Formats: sequence, C-alpha cells, structure tokens
Amino acid sequence: MQMTGYENQSASLTGKMLKDLLSGLAVGAYMIFLLYLGGMNMLQQYFSTYYTGEAELVEELGEYARRRRLGATDVRKLIPWIEDKGIREFKVARKGWLLFDASYPGVILPGRKEQPDSKWRAYYHVAFADGDADVYISTGFDVKYYRALLAVSVVSGFAACLGIVISGMKENVAYIQRLEKEVDIIKRGSLQEAVTVKGRDELGQLAYGLDQLRRQLYEKREMEKELRAAQEKLVLGMSHDLRTPLTGLLAYMEVIKKQEREGRLNREYIDKAYDKILQIKHLSDQMFEYFFIDSRQGAAMESLEEISSAFGDYLSELCAMLECCGFSVNAKSLQWKPVFVRFSTDYLGRIINNVFSNIERYGDKEKQVKIWVIYEPYRVGIAIQNSMAEPGQYVEGTGIGIKNISLMMEQMGGAAEVDMKEGHYRIVLYFPLQSENGTL
Repeated sequence: MQMTGYENQSASLTGKMLKDLLSGLAVGAYMIFLLYLGGMNMLQQYFSTYYTGEAELVEELGEYARRRRLGATDVRKLIPWIEDKGIREFKVARKGWLLFDASYPGVILPGRKEQPDSKWRAYYHVAFADGDADVYISTGFDVKYYRALLAVSVVSGFAACLGIVISGMKENVAYIQRLEKEVDIIKRGSLQEAVTVKGRDELGQLAYGLDQLRRQLYEKREMEKELRAAQEKLVLGMSHDLRTPLTGLLAYMEVIKKQEREGRLNREYIDKAYDKILQIKHLSDQMFEYFFIDSRQGAAMESLEEISSAFGDYLSELCAMLECCGFSVNAKSLQWKPVFVRFSTDYLGRIINNVFSNIERYGDKEKQVKIWVIYEPYRVGIAIQNSMAEPGQYVEGTGIGIKNISLMMEQMGGAAEVDMKEGHYRIVLYFPLQSENGTL
C-alpha cells in the first residue's frame, strides 16, 4: 500500500500528553508567580498603610523606657518586655550601627555590625536614657498572611496545571468514545459514514486506518454488487443465446426424424443441425472460459521480450486467419521499437483467438482491418480496428468474448479498451512497459 502524505506525517500521543503537561506546568508556574507577587504587593501596602499594631508597640516601648530610664543597650530589662509582648524580631540601631538584636544574646559592641537595610524594614525613633535610637519591631502578624498567600498561589497554579492536563485527557477520551460509536456503526453494516480523523498521533493514525478499511469494504461491496449484476446479466444473455440455437436445433431434429420415418433424409438439415451444435459449443466454451479465468489469481508470466518478438508471430497468425476468411488486412503502420513487455503466452493466444472471432462475427469484409502500435510513456498498445457489418448480417452476442479479453489483460497487469460504436470495432491491448532488468 502506497504511503500517503497523512501517513508520513505522524505524531506521538505520548508527546502530545507531555506537551500538555509542560504547558500546564508553564501556566501553573506563571500563575503562582503572578498571584504571589501581586498578593505580596497588596499585603505590604496594607500593612504599611492600615496596620498600626507595631507603631503602638513602639509607643509603649518609648513609655516603658522613659518610666524605667532604660538605655538602648539595657538588655536585661528589655528582654522581659519583648517576651511579654510576644515580639518575634527586635533590633536597636544608632547612627547606622546595630546595638542590640534579640536574636543574639548580649550587647553588640558599637562599630561591629551595620544596621540592616531599611528598605524592607520599618525603623522607628525611640528616646532612650542614653539617647535616641532606631528600633525595628516585628510581631510576626503578617507571616501567616504571607504563608496563606503562598499556599493559595501554589494551589491555584497546581489547579491550572491539572486543568490543562485533564482537558487534554478528556479530549482524547471523548475522541475514543466517538471512534467507538463509529466502529459500532460500521459493524452494523453501514459503510457510507466516514470515520472522524482528528490529529496525527496514534489515535489519529488508528482512525485513518479504520476509515481506509471502511472505504475498502464499501468499495468491495459495491464491486460485488456490480459483479453480481453483471453476472446475472451475462447468465440471462447466455440463456437467451443458447435458447435460440437450441430451438433451431430441435426444429431441425424434428424434420430429420420425420424424414427418417419417411425414408428420405435431406443432408441440408443435418448440416444445419450440426451448425447449431457448433454454436452451442462455442457459447458454452466461452462461458466456461470466462468463469475459469475469473477464478484464477493470476497468469503465469513469461520472461521479458521485445514487443517485436513478443507480438510479431501472434499478429502474423491473426492476419493470415483474417485473409483466409476474406478480410483485407492493413498492417503497414506496425512500427516496432526496442521496448520490453512481460506477458502470458497462454492468455495472449486466447486473446488473439477471441479478437479473430469478434472480427469474423461482426466485421465488414468490404473494409480493411487495420493493425498498429500505440506507444505511451508507461505502456504500449496493440490496436486492431475494422468496420462493423450492417445490422441483420450478424447475431448479437452477450459480449462474453470481450469480458474474457478484459479479464486476461487485467491478470497480466494490462488493460483492454474496446469501442464498438459508430459503425466500427476497435480494440486496444495495453501492456505495461518493462526495463531490461524487469522494473518499470
């Protein structure tokens, strides 16, 4: 089977699923980033604008330091207050240098550690007994909101990723269910409806194969219908053709029997009866040959030959037989070229005999029989043409001889074109050209 453009362009179902997964991950990550970044800005704006809890603690610290006359490095008295208020982070700095950090025990000596970057921390001025200092206080009130924001962002991103993956899977499942319904329709014998082909992955390839199978089954069924109709027509025609000579034969036999009883046999009626017997035999032989050829799987092909040696003897024999029957043959247009063909000698001999029988039966002996060669890029044809006799000068047949010729040509890989219109009979026997090594 020849590969089509569709079959050559395939994709992987696994690759498609991986693509959906990567797309989902990309969308999910992007959503997490946007949600978390946007939420962070909103939370920071809120805490910096509306949340006053830390500012109130700073005021309490200032009042606490004033009442107790605390210095900025009075660690022993500051730590109990820090623990009582539930403060998570507490830093004291002065002139850019860190003096005290609740995360470290003891006092940090001046000039040992710089004040942390204030861009992310809000420092408040507090008056201590030993001078003003900058204080940073964090109760951790905002931590749970940032954690909740992170959780919401991650869950939303994961949901988006999962939604994209599930959407792709649902699409594949829906497509499989649709194919299942279409296969059920085919199983019930309905071959007219095409199978839906979607995508180029394994499912698309499967659907394409199913549709090709459906089409082949449909074409085969239609061919079988046409063949049955043709065979029925053939049998009816053969029955009619056989009935005519049989009726004549019975009539002649009745006359012969009557003459025999009367003691006067006429040779003329015996000859006419014999002619009818030959007609019946000829028709029965044609019918047998048709069904015999149709039942064969192929012809026994001979080795390669040039067309001059392959067809020369058969055409010479045909010309001789036609001339013996009173026909004039014009074979001057026969021009042989060095091209090669492959054929069955058995079939070719039968074909020539059938052509001769048709010309003898339908041909006009007053007109020439013409024979010539037709050369085409991929095949060569033997053309034979003559004029048909006037209606009434021959008995119409069933066309089984032509059918036999067509069948034999098809089994040899060729074709037969027959034209019996407009007062002429022409048949062209086409054979595929072969190279010297046996390939096209």
